[in-house]
Amino acid sequence: MRNKKGSSLAESLLVVAMIGIIIVLMANLPNALLLVTKSKHLSLVREVAAKQIEDKRAVSYVNLVNGTTTISDSRLSLLPNGSGIVSVEDCDVSICTNSEHVKKITATINWKDNNKTQTASLTTFIGEGGLNQ
Repeated sequence: MRNKKGSSLAESLLVVAMIGIIIVLMANLPNALLLVTKSKHLSLVREVAAKQIEDKRAVSYVNLVNGTTTISDSRLSLLPNGSGIVSVEDCDVSICTNSEHVKKITATINWKDNNKTQTASLTTFIGEGGLNQ
């Protein structure tokens, strides 16, 4: 028997393929991490906005005062530069054409993702005699 030294062509191709796969994975890793972070932020924003809407739904219609208030949810601190407002206003006459007693509630949250300002809003209507009234 002779001692064979070196590597076969198949072994060399396998090493090159593995290095290529590692390079592709490492090139896509930053984008994947950004998407995961963006998804977490958006999920948190939806939770905070929904909580604000539900808090307003728990208030009697006659106690819903028109105006804007700042959201003071502690979870906003988990967002980069996170802040938000809740606005209460009378229903637009183009929507409430029969003079219904309805208020439009909008929760708007702002934050930064990748140095870009992001905004998300959740809007609902609360009517006199509606839920919890």
